[in-house]
This record gives sequence, C-alpha cells and structure tokens, in this order.
Amino acid sequence: MVDAAKVVAAVDKTYSDIQSVKTRMMGVTGTLNQLKVAVATALPAGGSNDGAQINLGFVRQELARAKGAVAKFKEAIQAAVESGGAGGAGGARRVMKDDKSRTLYERVGGDLNIETAVEVMFAKCLVDPRVRSFFERNQRKMQQIRKKVYQFLSGFLGGPKLYDTTNVKPAHYHMNITDYHFDALMDLYGGALGELGIHADACKDFLAALNRVRKDITTGCTVRMELAFKNMEKGKDGLFKRLGGEEGINHFMERFFDIVVVDNRIRGFFQGAGKDIKTIREGARVYFTEALGGPKIYKGRDLAEIHKAVGVTDYDFDCFLAGMEKALSGLGVEDETIDEVIVTMEPVRPALLGRARGLAAHARMK
Repeated sequence: MVDAAKVVAAVDKTYSDIQSVKTRMMGVTGTLNQLKVAVATALPAGGSNDGAQINLGFVRQELARAKGAVAKFKEAIQAAVESGGAGGAGGARRVMKDDKSRTLYERVGGDLNIETAVEVMFAKCLVDPRVRSFFERNQRKMQQIRKKVYQFLSGFLGGPKLYDTTNVKPAHYHMNITDYHFDALMDLYGGALGELGIHADACKDFLAALNRVRKDITTGCTVRMELAFKNMEKGKDGLFKRLGGEEGINHFMERFFDIVVVDNRIRGFFQGAGKDIKTIREGARVYFTEALGGPKIYKGRDLAEIHKAVGVTDYDFDCFLAGMEKALSGLGVEDETIDEVIVTMEPVRPALLGRARGLAAHARMK
C-alpha cells in the first residue's frame, strides 16, 4: 500500500523546488529587463546610437552575472533530479503557505525573495509612466539604490538590520514624491510579490507595513508644496516678479527649450515633421507669461485640445517638470520660487493627460 504521507511530502517538496527556481528566475528576468530599458533609454529617438551614453562594461558585467545565475539554477535542478528531489533546489523554504507567528521577513521568503521582489519591482518602475522618471539613473546609481532598498526592507520586515532607517526621510526630502506616486509604488510592489507566489495574507501585511513609511517618503514634497501654496495665496504677481518679469520668463524659456530639445525622453514632442520649434517656443513663452502671474496675453487654444492626440503620459509630464526645475535652477532661481512654479504647473497635468482632475498628482499633496 502506498504511504499517503510520503506522497504528500514528495509533492510538497517538488512544489517547493519549483517555487524556488521560479523565484530565482524572476530575479534574473528583472535584471535583464532593467538592462534592456537602460540601453533603450540611452539611445536617441529614432534608434540611432549617435551620442548614446551606455556603460558597456556594466552591461557585460550584469549579463555575465545573469548567465551565472542561470547556470546555478540548472545545476540545482539537475541535482534535485539526480537525487530524486532530496535536498531540493538550495533548500529554499516554501512560501505559498503562511504562518503569521513568524516575522514578515520569514513570511515573504527571506532575503532571496526580498531581493528578487526589489529586482522585479524596479523593472516594473522603469516601464511604468507613473513613477518611471524617479528611477531613470545611470546603471551604477541604480545598483546602489536597489541595494539600499533591499537592505532597508530586510531590517524593516524583521530580518537582519542592514540600513539606518533614519536616512529614509532626508534621502527623499527633495524629491517630488506625492501620495499619487507612493500609491503607484505600492501597486507595483504588490504585483511583484504576487508574481513571486507570496501568500496573499503576507502580501497584504507587507503592503500595510510599507505604508507606515509613507510620510517619511512624501513629507519633503508635502511640506515644500504647502509652503508654495501659502505663498501663492498672496497672488501670482509676486511669483512673476521673482522670476524677473517678462525678461526673466524669456530667459527661462530659452534655457528650458535648450534642455528639452536634447532630452531623448521628450524631445519628440518638440521636434520632427511638421513641428516648428520657434513657433512652439513662442507659444510656450506667451502661455507661461500669463500662467506664472504676468499679463493675460495668451489667446491660443485650450491645452486639452492642443494635446488631445499627442499622447502625453505622467512620465512625460514628470520629465517636463524636471526640465523646468533644471532650467530655473541653472538660472539661479531660489528653491522656494521653483516650488511655486511646480505647484502652478501641476493642475495642468490632468488637462494634458486627458483625465479627471481628481486623479492628478497635485490633488494628492493635500
């Protein structure tokens, strides 16, 4: 007679082995996706590699690392087959079952699953228009950020404490991360955990725990934006004067367009067939003169109508705002004034994206 207990144990072990291999492969897939996006974003519009800044040494290093990981997985699978499943693929813990008496670190599968979840989440961020602009950094910087996120999560979830959590707030203070962006990150984390087969209850508790650092991540943006709102309650004419009046706006537009026409991410909106950059710049100058507190001289079409068929995304708009910040900073404008400009422009987001105002990022700042 077949021993039912042995059969169940064998099935459980096989399932655990499969989950272990699947989890590790997700990490490799995440790394390869990041490399693909990094190379794609480094290339100018049109696919030409003229002037592309790609760290080929880093790419080769990461590809070699991925190949090495695949080789190890193959060895683990072969060892499991030859031993009839004894010992398993690296002795990985089965994570589909959930034991709430354990730490969250253990419930999500320990360091392997946490590191893999971070890899998968970052790969998702690099293609998600809601948060992509925050994650487009050079390869070495991205590697450092991923490591810090993994180290933070390790200790935060009850595992080894590898990161000083007092650094979380200052590290994000000067980033324009709103609740809208944080919600998007929570959504992507949930998707990454789901793809790794983490138990639904563990996923839910992970996200609830992560939500506790929301204020640390968004406080800097919220405080700066609230101060900007208060300054604007006095009227935009003060902002217009601090920007240097019409002459200041002219300099701002010149610097801004010098930046966007060489920004591979958004220059396609300003260059190409049927697009006259001088006409676009002049229209922008007139619009911004009025929008930033100057004379009411704009008589052009409604922004929603102009951009209806353009296909602007959150990512594009974030890149647009980043260009504005860079231009103003380069002109020596004070940070508080730059914040006021960003606050003034945020309500434009829903019109350009063709969506309800309630979904706009600025609406989540309050």
